[in-house]
Amino acid sequence: MNDHLSVRTHVGRDIQQTSQLFKTLESAVWEYVANAIEYVDLGTRPEVEVQLDPPRKSISISDNGRGMDVDGLRHYFTMHAENIDRRLGKGGRGKFGTGKSAAFGIAKRLHLATVRNGYRNVVELTGADIAASDGTDIPIRWITKEEPTDSPNGTVVTIGEVMLPRMNPEPLIRIVERHLAYWRSVEPIVYVGSHRCEAWQPTVVQTLELTPTASQADVLGDVRLQISIAQAPLDAGLYGVAITVGPGNLVAIESAGVESKEFGTYLFGEIDVPALDAADTDLAPYDMSRSLQLNPAHPVAAAIIGFVGYGLDRARRILVDEHAKRKSEREYRELEREARRIADLLNRDLAEVAERFADLRAMRRRKGAVAEAAATGGRNEGDQWVEGTDEPGLLDVRDHDPQGIAKPKGREAPEIARRGHPDPDGTDRVSQRGGEGDAPRPKGGLSVKFEHLGVEADRSVYNQVTKEIVINLDHPMVAAAIGNGGVADIGFRRLSYEIAFTQYSVAVAQEVLTRDPDMTADDALFEVRDALRRVTRHGAALYQ
Repeated sequence: MNDHLSVRTHVGRDIQQTSQLFKTLESAVWEYVANAIEYVDLGTRPEVEVQLDPPRKSISISDNGRGMDVDGLRHYFTMHAENIDRRLGKGGRGKFGTGKSAAFGIAKRLHLATVRNGYRNVVELTGADIAASDGTDIPIRWITKEEPTDSPNGTVVTIGEVMLPRMNPEPLIRIVERHLAYWRSVEPIVYVGSHRCEAWQPTVVQTLELTPTASQADVLGDVRLQISIAQAPLDAGLYGVAITVGPGNLVAIESAGVESKEFGTYLFGEIDVPALDAADTDLAPYDMSRSLQLNPAHPVAAAIIGFVGYGLDRARRILVDEHAKRKSEREYRELEREARRIADLLNRDLAEVAERFADLRAMRRRKGAVAEAAATGGRNEGDQWVEGTDEPGLLDVRDHDPQGIAKPKGREAPEIARRGHPDPDGTDRVSQRGGEGDAPRPKGGLSVKFEHLGVEADRSVYNQVTKEIVINLDHPMVAAAIGNGGVADIGFRRLSYEIAFTQYSVAVAQEVLTRDPDMTADDALFEVRDALRRVTRHGAALYQ
């Protein structure tokens, strides 16, 4: 009788489950792009080309990396194998060895052609092979093995039979450009189609460099936190501090909840913390999902979150103080009044389509920042909590039924917040309704602001986090209009309304698309046109 027990794994199910960490085109493709950038021969500048082929449901990633021989391929297809560079103490991204599964999060076929030191190998693995697995090894199909070639080292990964309904290059370009900033030392060249990706860098008005306290340095080591203040608010995924563990090894983006506060989305930065991977603890500082989130239970991660949170809030206070000084200026007060008028008009339209937006996520995720429900009548409700970012808690269970959501009263914006309550053991995050300090609570679902965003910036931006439309006072057209007769000039007012109407119409489509990612381009265009048709009717009085 054999009573030997051991832990086993079902290889096929292991690949299938791991592949679910890569459910989007950008997360799957970036996995191969990052490998291509990292694994190059000494002295070689990385070059990567990504081609999306929607008609053929195919994606190719070509590189000039060091390629793989038979042993390299054998190691590559070993699940959860730590990469050889890390084993040699060189650091890098391959901590979990899950990248080879990425293709199967979005597709049914992985084809890999690679050249190493004058020999070419071509292999293929399919979803059908994985599904047919009995739990033991899954044979990789050899198409070409050890074929002599004069071609230089490099690899072409082809992801075939893509299952996604659309292959939009924009999110992929955004994530590539966000990450390229942390590969400065090797200056990679990356193309997505005909677009050359450039390291993302917004216009910066001020940069701070902070060092940890003595107690923090005991945990974090000799690190430097750099925080920059952007001239304009940043989109989700671009604000916050990038946490790296060595060059190019981006493991997290931490905002410490500051994005929910005023001017929080103007801040970004970076910090390199080698101690995050060297801590003597069994707790993982981050997981293999590439979620870019730290584990707050990990001692080094907890210290990073505290340090980053302090630094971001210090930078944010600079903007808050500058904003407070501007409030005393006459022109600022006039602009603020005009912004409120525009916001009231837009929120009347938003109220008219309340049922269509009833099942959107809370339109404001910043502290105290969701439009007041009609039932509150604009009163302060300090003991009410809604979906947010500040405290652990539990969100109320809500049926997917627009009739169960409070309806707007009169012309107020609709209540679309999901309520909850604080709970130290809760798995959700909540924020207390209301603004900071004694500031009045906002009564509209959207707000409008006039800010100086720079001459090169667009006429306006929509901040999807704070639900603000920001009109750029530095844009040549806007600057010329306000220079002619000030805020009260009818030309400036007409232009401001036209800009706000256009941005609002795009924002409506953006919010609907967030709720329904399968929306077609025609549907999105209809939403823009329909919203523009409605709100421009309200602005007719400016031309009478």
